[in-house]
Amino acid sequence: MEKIVGLGKWAVIDIETTGISSLEDSIIDIGFLEFEGTKLARKFNSLVQYDGELSYFIQKLTGIKKKMLRQAPTLKSLLPDIEELFGYNLVAHNADFERSFLRPFFDKIDDGSTREQFQDSLYFLALLFPEKSSLNLESFIIDFNIAEKEQHRAYSDAIDLLKVMLTAVGVVMKRPVQYATLRSQFIAYGLAQEWFFSFLTMGEDALYQIADAIDYNLTESVEHFLEKERNLQNSKNVHLATGSVDKAFSGENIKKILQDSDNISQTLPGYKFRQAQVDFALRVGQSFKNKVHAIIQAPTGTGKTLGYLLPAMLFSKSEKKQVLVVTGTKTLQRQAQTKDVPAALDILQIKEREFRSSFLIGASNHLCELAFRQQQNDGDMLKATRPFEERFTDLYFEMVFFYNQHAGDDNFIAVDDLPYLFKKKILPFKKRTDELAVDYRTCAGKNCVYRQACSYLNGLINAQDADLIISNHAMMFSWPKSLPMPEYVVVDEAHKLEKETTSAFMIDVTSEKFHQLLESITHNYGIGSLYYLIANSKEFQDDATAIIEKIRNSLADLAPMIKGGVEELTESVELYFKKLPKYTELYWNEVPMFTKESSNDNLSVAILGQLDRLQSYLKGVEFIFSPYSSQFQFENFDSDEKKMAYAKFEVFIEQVHDLMVGLEHGLNAKEGYCNSLKYHQEFGVALESAPINVGKIISEQVLARSAAAVFTSATLGNVDGTSGGKGIEWATGYLYADPAKRFKTGLFLPPVFDYKNRTKIFLCDDVPSIHDNSFVSKTLKEAIEIINALEGRSLILFSSKARFEVAREILIGEFEGKIPIFIQGMGNNVVDDFKKAPMGVLLGMEVFGEGIDIPGMALQFVFVDKIPDLRMDHVINVRREFYEREIGNEFVDYYLSGRTRSLQQKLGRLLRTESDLGAAMIVDSRAKNWKGRTMEQFISLMRPYHIQRKNIKDAKVEIIEFITKINQA
Repeated sequence: MEKIVGLGKWAVIDIETTGISSLEDSIIDIGFLEFEGTKLARKFNSLVQYDGELSYFIQKLTGIKKKMLRQAPTLKSLLPDIEELFGYNLVAHNADFERSFLRPFFDKIDDGSTREQFQDSLYFLALLFPEKSSLNLESFIIDFNIAEKEQHRAYSDAIDLLKVMLTAVGVVMKRPVQYATLRSQFIAYGLAQEWFFSFLTMGEDALYQIADAIDYNLTESVEHFLEKERNLQNSKNVHLATGSVDKAFSGENIKKILQDSDNISQTLPGYKFRQAQVDFALRVGQSFKNKVHAIIQAPTGTGKTLGYLLPAMLFSKSEKKQVLVVTGTKTLQRQAQTKDVPAALDILQIKEREFRSSFLIGASNHLCELAFRQQQNDGDMLKATRPFEERFTDLYFEMVFFYNQHAGDDNFIAVDDLPYLFKKKILPFKKRTDELAVDYRTCAGKNCVYRQACSYLNGLINAQDADLIISNHAMMFSWPKSLPMPEYVVVDEAHKLEKETTSAFMIDVTSEKFHQLLESITHNYGIGSLYYLIANSKEFQDDATAIIEKIRNSLADLAPMIKGGVEELTESVELYFKKLPKYTELYWNEVPMFTKESSNDNLSVAILGQLDRLQSYLKGVEFIFSPYSSQFQFENFDSDEKKMAYAKFEVFIEQVHDLMVGLEHGLNAKEGYCNSLKYHQEFGVALESAPINVGKIISEQVLARSAAAVFTSATLGNVDGTSGGKGIEWATGYLYADPAKRFKTGLFLPPVFDYKNRTKIFLCDDVPSIHDNSFVSKTLKEAIEIINALEGRSLILFSSKARFEVAREILIGEFEGKIPIFIQGMGNNVVDDFKKAPMGVLLGMEVFGEGIDIPGMALQFVFVDKIPDLRMDHVINVRREFYEREIGNEFVDYYLSGRTRSLQQKLGRLLRTESDLGAAMIVDSRAKNWKGRTMEQFISLMRPYHIQRKNIKDAKVEIIEFITKINQA
């Protein structure tokens, strides 16, 4: 009889259902592989009879059709097979889903013996691969070369999950240090009794026995993955371009480099010389050389990134000056550092050791290992006895810090890289993440024993010595005090600066911040550090115990008052907003903050009173601690322990101070700020004070301390800057710069592509209101004819989830089995799959359309369900009034240009190369009410796109004729 190696009886199981609710939906497919130890005991695979309506989405996702379910076995007849798994370890990916549907069946046969245990592979795989932000099954299936995508059929997915688990363990076993660390940490955290520990440690022979049982070539998969890793690492050090490149920083040399298509195409296949790219690069170079600021619009196809990197690198190398490149998002920042900068170095024939680039993110996006170790030391005695979620969380962070110790400077795991699913799903995970985020005020710096592996300190050190720093918009406004900001700056995606500046300089009070303060008081975060200082201070030596007791008693009185005050405030604000006609439970609700003079109802008066009381409670907290804030001085401490303790106490005091400042701003309107009160069903209350003149802030924070700053984007204004450009000059602070320190006007480069002859763009307003229930069906009716005529080649974008879901059902019902439908959210590679398909329809939400690149004939038609709106936050309305009063025509330069800029981002998907062509249909009934001047301004702002206003049927006919005619030619 075969020895069971600690795995016991277990099964890998998956189900498919009609929806996500276990109360309202039904199982339609179930599959599992049942094991006893390493022996495969049974395979089970069955559809489940279902007579209800099956959405087209579920049919598309699973491939299960209604007729397949009519003759399938009933669930009742399958229950004996399911119930045989009673008492087993049931392994599933995101097992809460399987548990919610299957547990009721096991409850009915519970005889008091050992119950089934659902084991979630999400947790297990996260420990083995902590660097993965996405833990969905398909990402592992693709990474391990098991299949091209997840099948979404129960039995197939169960097999693929088992293959993923086997491969994951096989890979980690090839990394002996990681494997040994993981094993020892499982034991240290009291998790050695968990089923997944048995799976991890069952040994290589047992691993391969299971693989053989399902006919899986484990050796091949493990080697394939490791080889891919090695190739990726080696590719970073390979120089493709050949020949000699002049490194002189001059206009003539920049031209010469960009004209050498043969050299550049060795690194960037398909590269074509473009005069617009030369003009762009020359303006960047002129800006740096002459120490003047510049604004440059570089339309799609210009080659913007290479256009600013080449002159920036040559300038830095020639003049020995540091350059800062600021991207719109952290994703683009990583792309610049890992892809764009190495490519530029290769083109310039500069070795990486000869030119140093640094990847810099904010302190709070780094993780502090010292803080983690201190917390572990404090709780060593209880480490193995805490609830599972707490132990898993700390084991996960053990592996994160292990990974960071062995990762390169740019490959570390940051806070933003942690799985979002865990932040939402595991309460201790979010708490621990907040605790471990680096706070520069408490950083031990060079005295930290973990400094050599610290991504934060290494980032600062590398940035100090770097020729080029790659950062992001947010970092410009939270720049480390210990690091001088470079005087030469390129700000990419400059049209997004307004939003980032608003966020960086907003002063707010939220329910969450009050909850964090209460948690600090309850658990003595920072306060315990003060107790340590008092107990170890000569000044308080005789009275330390009494002082500490007095502080505790005072806080014990105040904490319930604060808690009760927050609860009262939340109830009042909720009631206030629910009385408003446009209240929603899904999003934030907002009103301009009222004052004592403007409040005209009992609820608003009550809310002001509750805020006043919270302010007085906070003053009470401040009063308790103010003597010690002034008594202790950081530089007077004689040990690192005391310095660290004081820094932690300062963080707590800063918490109190931030709330007090927020209430002071929120209750008393400050010049240059506008105040609003907000409420969300899930997140509670927010009192916000937002800056109005963001341009002035950027002028003072960026331009005033820069020798030269270049702001660039593909969409700043219309084609030549005659419309919409002034709004960007204001939003970037360019308008406030000394005229002698900036080019007189922005450089608006000509379009690279022939928009007049290669595109047709129609605005159709003879359609139902977007809120009409028939809107989606009636507008898609015409779009479907276009899709049929083009045999797919279409991108369909909707601006709300509800309309997106209606469109999804219509399109699947119409085209399934005829033209492939690729849907946002259905798989990791929907865009790539769409590109590769000979024909197809790509369906997504509005923002989805702004970040995809689909050159060639795969995409020739874009459908947009409305002209994008500018967010109507209170601060936006106040800015419009400010702009009109102080700057110019807010409607054209601010409001309408913001909307057209967003629309151009979506239409930018049509032409990605010179040979592309395409048409777009924008359907929006609101446009029929636009007066003639408004329509003229809209059409002007949309140039280089030539907007035609047509009824939807005529637009449909012209689109079909236009594309068909050119395709045939």
